[in-house]
Amino acid sequence: MYIESKKNPRVKEWKKLHMKKGRDRSGLFLIEGYHMVEEALAGNVEVVEVIFQERADLPLEWELDDIPLYAVTTSVLKEISETQNPQGIAAVCRKRESSFSVEPDGKYLCIDAVQDPGNVGTMIRTADAAGLTAVILGEGCADPYNG
Repeated sequence: MYIESKKNPRVKEWKKLHMKKGRDRSGLFLIEGYHMVEEALAGNVEVVEVIFQERADLPLEWELDDIPLYAVTTSVLKEISETQNPQGIAAVCRKRESSFSVEPDGKYLCIDAVQDPGNVGTMIRTADAAGLTAVILGEGCADPYNG
């Protein structure tokens, strides 16, 4: 599907995903950039839609057969992007349920009252790289799905 208007209902829905309320209400979140989309497609995140700038090349190795694709104009991509210079691709993904059971031998990172989304993201990535079992976010933490 091709979208060229910033007033298109899909564009409006994608923009709502910038706000926590929109993410919580829909159960979805937006990611941007080739690396992030590739990681989502390879991992255990459900990719619901892929949005790409018209004339952008999508990697042939990506399995996109069952995922709706939206080609958009440069102005539409800038409208839904939170980055200054969009990379030409974004994806809408489904949030995962966050229930887990504590493993006796598990290693956990507990984060409390860290409000900067960049800092929370850095701590989550560091915990993952260090092989921790899980990250637990306490009250007052930034939304982990925040761009």
